[in-house]
Amino acid sequence: MVTFAIVIPNLNQSHFLPFALESLRYQSAPFNLAIMDGGSTDHFNKVVNRYSDIITFLRSDPDKGQAAAIKKGKEKIPGDIVAWLNADDYYSPGALDRVASVFEKNPELDVVYGDAIHVNREGFFLSYFPPIQEFHAKELTKNCFICQPACFVRRTAYEMVGGIDTSLNYTMDWDLWCRLAKNGAKFYYLPEVLAAVRYYPGTKTLSGDKERFREIYRLEKKYGSRRLQISCLAAYYYGLTFKTKKNLGENIFFVLFNILTKTKAKIDKILGNQKTRDDLVYGFHRWEPIVEGRCQIHIPWYDRRQWRRLRLKVEPIREQYRITINGHGCETISSENDYLLAEVPKLKEPYRQVDIECVDGQRWKLLEFTCDLE
Repeated sequence: MVTFAIVIPNLNQSHFLPFALESLRYQSAPFNLAIMDGGSTDHFNKVVNRYSDIITFLRSDPDKGQAAAIKKGKEKIPGDIVAWLNADDYYSPGALDRVASVFEKNPELDVVYGDAIHVNREGFFLSYFPPIQEFHAKELTKNCFICQPACFVRRTAYEMVGGIDTSLNYTMDWDLWCRLAKNGAKFYYLPEVLAAVRYYPGTKTLSGDKERFREIYRLEKKYGSRRLQISCLAAYYYGLTFKTKKNLGENIFFVLFNILTKTKAKIDKILGNQKTRDDLVYGFHRWEPIVEGRCQIHIPWYDRRQWRRLRLKVEPIREQYRITINGHGCETISSENDYLLAEVPKLKEPYRQVDIECVDGQRWKLLEFTCDLE
């Protein structure tokens, strides 16, 4: 059986860290875990003491940054398959088991990656990771379609390319995927939700830091072949999809980029240049909260508080919707504030599969997904 080497870098994220650690308790595949803390001043010690039974290596001192901490952590622990998990992200129950099965059945594979969901600070669904697709080496140099927490690399392949580039602060994952592909590594896409990624103000992806865009530009120029590097624009657009209040300039850019993207997709379809992926992800349009009749939301839930009432903002609200959670039908009503409410049955397992269907099958929008908690 293959073993995993999981590294969690952390710095003052101890309010999120228990969810990452709890998600590892719900894995059956054997793993070694390194916690690389950069010298947190919050309640870090209290958190890790509760999970000492699953921690193989622990360090808490000032370091040279996230990439350096991850690289050092991988050197400190054994494991056939290497991965890292940010302190505010977490795995789906059984994710490592499903990945291990793929590696064991396919010893020629070097990288296995899967789907991921975006959740807000509280852990409620925002969207699926939209650019995910079957592996395409040339496309990878233009677009990072692999979500880092949902990606797992065979250690032999990782070490062959020298591991993570510690000079990078924002794009060390994309750079690693590109070097692996360039070296001939064999990638495999597993179409299952393996991880949850938090998106909220303050995360590196939503920071809008100019250095992030410079790194993206340099990386695409290094590995890509096109004269115009547009991944910076795509990254900026991607960040704006999570921003609820945009200024005038951001709104103009968002609308124009959306129009250009749709126009290009239509041209590609006419010319037969479509990528090897579906237009929908679990029923959702990739870059918009639009659902074609029915959608399915896979969401891990490690919070001790139980769901009491699901609260959905949908358009149009006056249509009839059918909601099931883990196979249980839910009674739904429309509230006076134009929210769709659904009573949630008692659920013990740390996993939710929420199916939402517009009964007449028409297109609709899911604008907000939240829940009242007990």
